[in-house]
Amino acid sequence: MKNFLALALPSLAMAAAIVEPRQAPDVRVVSARSISNGPGSGCPSNKFSVQLNEAANTLTIIFDVYDTLLGPGTDPDERENFCDFEVTFNFPLGCTQGVITTRPGGTIRLEQRFEASFSAAYTISPGQLTGSPGELRFTSANYGAPEGSWLDYTRDHPTPVRVQIATENQRNVLYTARTRIFLNAPGITPAETSVFGVDHADIFIGQLSRC
Repeated sequence: MKNFLALALPSLAMAAAIVEPRQAPDVRVVSARSISNGPGSGCPSNKFSVQLNEAANTLTIIFDVYDTLLGPGTDPDERENFCDFEVTFNFPLGCTQGVITTRPGGTIRLEQRFEASFSAAYTISPGQLTGSPGELRFTSANYGAPEGSWLDYTRDHPTPVRVQIATENQRNVLYTARTRIFLNAPGITPAETSVFGVDHADIFIGQLSRC
C-alpha cells in the first residue's frame, strides 16, 4: 500500500497542477442609442454621443443637455429631466450571470436643504433582472461642503442580471434604462439656484459567472 501511495501521489499532484481555473464568460459592450427624442428629453439623439473603450468592456455615454435647475426665476419644469437609452451587449451561448453597472457622473451645486436624485428602471431582453437598485440621493447636508459649491460626482447604480442564450442570433442583448433626475427644496423658497447635471454615464458589466 505504501508503494502504491508513493507512486500515486506524484500523479495526483501533477493532475492538480494542470487543472485550470474556470474562465469568466466573455461579454462585450457593443453600442448605445437614445430612445427618448420627445419634448423635454434630456438626451435627444442629437445631444447624445457614445465612446467605447478598446477592450469593449466599458461604454461611456456623453450627455450635452441632461441637467436640472431650481431657483429664483427658473421654470418649474426644469427641476426634473429624463433620459431613456438602450445599450447592446454581446453575450456568449449558455447561461451567464453578472452585474451591469450604470455609473452617472457630472456636476452638482446644492444650496442649503436642497436634495437631488437619480433613479432608473431597467429591463434586459432576452434575460431577467435578479435585483433592482434604489435611487441615488444627494443632499446639501451630506454631499460635500460648503453648501452651494460646485462639486464633481460619480455614483454607481448596479443591477444584477441573468441571461440565457440558446442560439447565435440571440447573442445581442438589449439593456434598456429609463432614467430620471430631480431637484427638490422641501418646504423652502430657494434664494439661490441649485443645479444637478449628468454629463456622462459609464456602462459596464462585471462579476461574471456561468449559471
